[in-house]
Amino acid sequence: MNKMGKLVLSALSVLGLAACAVSSTDEAAVLGESQDELTGPTGTGFFGSDTLFAAMTDAVGRSGVTGLTYLGTGSGNGEKCLRGTAPGVSYGGSTYCNGTKGQTMAPMSRDLNGCQSGEKSNRVAKDAVALWTKSTQGASNVTTVTPVPSGLPSLPVDKVKGAFCGDGTGSVASCALTNTWGEFAVSSSNPSNALKLYRRDDASGTTEAFKSFTGCSTFCASVKAVVDDATAGPRLSTDAAGTSSVAGAGKPCASTDSVTQCLGKLAASDVDVVAYAGLDAEAAGAKKLTVDGVAATAANVRSGTYKYARYLYLNEGNGTRTAAEQDFLDWAFGVNDPADALSFEDALTDAGFVACTDPTLPGHVALDCGAGACP
Repeated sequence: MNKMGKLVLSALSVLGLAACAVSSTDEAAVLGESQDELTGPTGTGFFGSDTLFAAMTDAVGRSGVTGLTYLGTGSGNGEKCLRGTAPGVSYGGSTYCNGTKGQTMAPMSRDLNGCQSGEKSNRVAKDAVALWTKSTQGASNVTTVTPVPSGLPSLPVDKVKGAFCGDGTGSVASCALTNTWGEFAVSSSNPSNALKLYRRDDASGTTEAFKSFTGCSTFCASVKAVVDDATAGPRLSTDAAGTSSVAGAGKPCASTDSVTQCLGKLAASDVDVVAYAGLDAEAAGAKKLTVDGVAATAANVRSGTYKYARYLYLNEGNGTRTAAEQDFLDWAFGVNDPADALSFEDALTDAGFVACTDPTLPGHVALDCGAGACP
């Protein structure tokens, strides 16, 4: 059984989730057709950031709002379903939101791409795109610039970019320059060993943020993408649909894990692994590398001192909002009771994310993150 948000186990269960009740004859007639409506009287699922999966599942439970189930899968998929972008979101053998708006709220690990009339981007917390490896790995830091004597210009030698995408284009020659631990970081346990690199897929807001931070456009061929599968849980993009070489009995990840959680477990499983993921990837036996000597602590993420810090969002679309969606948004933003917004912030910080202002300071206001790009 995969994680709770993943309700789509077969074409028939998709139909039961997202479409109105039909007879068995009608079911046979519509099998394989796109199912657009996710939320509503008979549907519950909504897409958004995989990084936020644990936090949003917790938040939905805290809110007491019934009729909502968080599916995650990626910020890009959440945005598609806010806007009804074609082609839509492929999930569990069906396509959703293909030219039809399927939801009006999307938890995202990035802001909206452009602003459409009636949309609103809401910052709710901060996160870090962390570089995860095994806790017993001797290396503790990776550099993005090479220190030089005082008075001379610094020379950009970005080891993170070099490992994941070489010169940015993913060319074989440039990727070969940073493909061992000795080339990647000092004091490594295994300098001659090849790096084993894992990443989120291209629907991920974390991948979009990572590309923006590093200047990567195309990843090195050796970098393996972990994707979400409605049946198998997290799997490599090269695994057949419904199967997983990384999740299940005897494998590092559980089928109930989000992709982000799986990346943390992959890092914890092998001293040669480096994976980028949000702070929700925290796993026993994994650690975060510092970047240019700066750790991804709450203070450094909040201040922006950590190089790969970013905001997290609960974005709103301009479609027709269901009562359940409205009730959840009212709860999350404390429309009826400011304590509700504090509870939402607690769900985020309990998952490892960082409140935008220090909750321990007097007069703290929940979700005090400033405005997003879309008012």
